[in-house]
Amino acid sequence: MTRSPHPLHLWAHLGGDPHPRRVREDLPARLSLARSLGIEGIVVPILWRHLAPDTPRQMSEAAAWQPLLRLCHTIADSGLALIPEVHLAAAGSGYDRLLPDWLWGWAGERLPGSASADLLRYRDEAGVDSSLSISWWGESLIAPLMRQWLSLLTEQLSPLAAAIPHLQLGMGPAGEWRYPDFARLGWPLFGRAGLAALRRDMVARYGSPEDWQCAWQMPDVQEAGLRTLLSTPGEAIRQEVASWLARGIAHQGRGWLSQVEGLLQGPWQHTTLGARLAMGHTPVLAEPGAIDAWLDEALPDTLPVERLRIWLAGGEEEEALCAWQQTCAGRGMGTLIENRGFLPGDDHPSWERFRMAALQGPSCRGWVWRDLERLDPVAERIRRLARLRHSRGEDEHQRRKEFRVMGPLHLKVGNQRQVLSEQEWLRFEEEVATLRRLGVTAISTDIWWGLVEGRQPGCFDWRYYDRLVALLARQQMRWVPILSFHQAGGNVNDDFTQTIPLWLWGTLLSRHPELGSVRELQYVSETGDASMEYLSLWADEWVLPYYRAFMAAFRDHYRAHADLMAEINVSLGPAGELRYPSYNAHDWGNYPNRGTLQCYSELARLDWCAHLARRYQDIRVLNYTFGTHHETFEAIPLPQADLLFENRAYQHSAWGREYLGWYHDALVSHGRRITDCALAVFDEPHWSRVPIGIKIPGIHWEIGDPHQPRVAEITAGLLRPHPAMGPHNQREYVQLLDALVPAGLRGRVVVHFTCLEMQNRPYEGYSQAADLVGWFAAAAHELGIRLMGENALAGELYGETGWRQMEKALAETPGFGGLTLLRMQHFFDEDRSPLEQLQRLITRFQ
Repeated sequence: MTRSPHPLHLWAHLGGDPHPRRVREDLPARLSLARSLGIEGIVVPILWRHLAPDTPRQMSEAAAWQPLLRLCHTIADSGLALIPEVHLAAAGSGYDRLLPDWLWGWAGERLPGSASADLLRYRDEAGVDSSLSISWWGESLIAPLMRQWLSLLTEQLSPLAAAIPHLQLGMGPAGEWRYPDFARLGWPLFGRAGLAALRRDMVARYGSPEDWQCAWQMPDVQEAGLRTLLSTPGEAIRQEVASWLARGIAHQGRGWLSQVEGLLQGPWQHTTLGARLAMGHTPVLAEPGAIDAWLDEALPDTLPVERLRIWLAGGEEEEALCAWQQTCAGRGMGTLIENRGFLPGDDHPSWERFRMAALQGPSCRGWVWRDLERLDPVAERIRRLARLRHSRGEDEHQRRKEFRVMGPLHLKVGNQRQVLSEQEWLRFEEEVATLRRLGVTAISTDIWWGLVEGRQPGCFDWRYYDRLVALLARQQMRWVPILSFHQAGGNVNDDFTQTIPLWLWGTLLSRHPELGSVRELQYVSETGDASMEYLSLWADEWVLPYYRAFMAAFRDHYRAHADLMAEINVSLGPAGELRYPSYNAHDWGNYPNRGTLQCYSELARLDWCAHLARRYQDIRVLNYTFGTHHETFEAIPLPQADLLFENRAYQHSAWGREYLGWYHDALVSHGRRITDCALAVFDEPHWSRVPIGIKIPGIHWEIGDPHQPRVAEITAGLLRPHPAMGPHNQREYVQLLDALVPAGLRGRVVVHFTCLEMQNRPYEGYSQAADLVGWFAAAAHELGIRLMGENALAGELYGETGWRQMEKALAETPGFGGLTLLRMQHFFDEDRSPLEQLQRLITRFQ
C-alpha cells in the first residue's frame, strides 16, 4: 500500500459549552496540555444561534463576532492550528446547540402561497417534526440568508486564515452529513412538503403520474395513497425511496460545498474543506458501488479532490469504515478518523480500532479526538498517537509489544468438585472480557493430546475447545492453541493432571516388535528413573506419525477459525519446552542442582553408538582419537554421568564433549523434526499467515557455578559444551537458534523464552537469569528470529521487581516483541496488583 508522504494530523474538539462567550477560564492550561501531548489543532464549533441569537441582522454586526474572534486568537496565539466547524444544522439536541429560533418564523413569513407550512422541516411517519436541520426540499427559501452568513464568516475569519489549515462544514445533526435520526426513526419525508417532493421527482422519472402509479402498483398517487403505501412498502419501493433520499441530501451538501469553496479564495487558497460522515448513519445504500455513486452526486465538479477531507466518525462499523476509506482513496480524497463518543483509557480494543483506522487506511490524514476537556484520562493514549504522526507506524514494531495471557490448564480446576460447570464458563468469559479491554490480544491454551484423543487413536473429541473458541470469538480475543504432546501435572504450580494418551504405549509396542518395553519409549535418566511426561525423542521414528495425525485433525477441524489464531504453538518436550526432563520432580528435584542426564534408555544407547559409527566410520579411528580400546561401535557403553562432571570433564575431556555434543544435537534435531512437521501440516492457504511457535526454557541456575559453569543448561540439552565455557555469553544460544530455526524458517517461526521476570541471584544456585534473558535476546536479534517472552513462575507477578524486569526486557534493544503471562487466574484473585501492573505495562507499550 502506497502511503502519503504527508504527516498525520492530530486535532481535538474544543469540547464543553460551545458558546464562545462561556469559554472556561482554564482554556490556556488545556491548550498547553494539548500541545504537550502532540495535538496540533483545535476544532472550534461555529453556530448560527451564537452569532445571531435573536434576529438575522445580528450576524452583520461586528460585536456579534467578537467573542468568537477572541476565542480563535487565544487558540492561534497558543501555537495551535484553528479548525472552524461551521454548523449548517443543529450541533446537537441541547437548546444552545440548535438552529436559531427566529429562523422558522422568518422562513414562515416568506412561504409561497401554495407551500406547506412544514416546507423546511423533516417529519417522520409518526408525525414528529425535527428542528435539527433544514430539509433539502425547502432549503431554497433560506438560501440567500445562508449565503450571507457563510460570506460573513469567511470575511471575519480571513485575518486568521494562515492559522486555519482546514474548514469543516457541519452538514446535518451533530455536524454529520445525514438526516435527523435517519437510522432510528425511519424515513423523514412524511410531511406534506416531503411527500410532494417525492411525488414531483417520481413523476419526472417515470414520465407521467399514470406510469409511476403502474410501476409502484398504487391505487392513488395523491398524498393519502402515497402515505399508506410508504407505511408498508415492498422491497423494490423501499430501495427506490431510500435511493431518492440519498440523492437529495447529496445534492444539498453539494450545493453547500460548492458555495463555500467559491468563498475560499485569496488568503484561503491553502485551506482544505471537509464534511463528516458517521459510520452506521450514512444516507448511502449497501449495494456494491453505492458509495462511489453517492459521491458522484455529492461532490461539486469544481472542487478539486485534493482539497477535500472526509471525516469518518465512529470506528465500530469497521466494514463500512474500510469501504469508505477505500473509495475515498480511489478518488484521491483524504480522510480523517474521528471518535463519536469518549474512549476510556482502558478500552484497548476501541483505541486499537481508532489508531489502526488511520494507520492502515489508504490516504488517511490523521485523527480528530473528542474532546479537549477529557484529555487527562487518556493523555498517554493521545501522546502515542502523536508519536505516530510522522512515522505512520512504520517503526512501531520497535515500541509496540504484544501481550498474551495463558489460560488455565483446564477450567475445571477452578472449583473444588473438579467438574466443569456453567459457572466456570461464565467466570472465564468475564475474565477474558476484562483482559481484552485492558489490551491483552490473545489467550493461549493447551490442547491436551490425552484429552482430545485419549479414548482411541483417530477418535478426536474437540467439544471443550469448540466452546472455548466460540467464547474467545465473542470477546474479539485471539487464540494461541498449544498443541501439547506432553502431560499436564508434575511441573511447578500445575493444578491439573492429564496424561498423554495411555493407549499409545501399548499400540507402539504391539505395532513395533523391535521395541522391547515401554521403558524404551521413555526418557531414562542417569539414576535409572524414567519419565512418562513426554515420549523420548529417540522414539520419534514411531511417534511422529501420531503427532502429524493430531496436527492434521486440529487443522481440519479448526480451518474456519484460522483467522482467530495469533499463533500455533507446538510442544517440543516436557512442559512444552525444548529440553530433556533433567530437573523434573520425578528424578532428583530439590532445585537448584545440575540436573540429571536423560539418555540412558536402550534406544538412546543405540543412537549413541550409531552416531559414533557415522562420525568415525572405523573403530580404529575412534580408538586412536580418544585413546580407547573398543572392539566394535556397538560395544561402546554410555559414559557414567558423575565422571563427566568431575573436574569439568564435560569441558576439558574430548570424550565428554563428544558425548554431550551428541546429547545436545539429538535434542535440536528433535525440535527441528517437530517444527518441520508442523510447518508442513499447516502449509495451506487458510493457515499460511499463522506463525508456528516453539518454546525454549530459561535454565538460569548454575550458570556461575565456579566448579561446574552452565551445567544445568547442559543436562537440559540446550548447550553444547566447549573448553572456554563460563558464566558469560559466548554466543552459545546463537548456535542453538541457528540450528533449530534455519534461515528459511525465520519468516514464520516464533521463539518463546522464559524467566523474563527474574533478576540475577548468584547467591541462589548461581542464578544469572537477567543476564541469560539478554544473551538470548541478542542471539535472536542477530539471526533475525521473532522473539516472545514469558515469566517462568507466577510468584513475581505480586511484586514490583518482576514487573520491572519484564519491562526492561521489552524496552531494551535488542528486546522481546511481547509477553505471554503465566497464568490467567493470578490476575483475578484478591490481590489486584498483577492486573494493575499488567495494565500499566500495556499502556506503555501499546
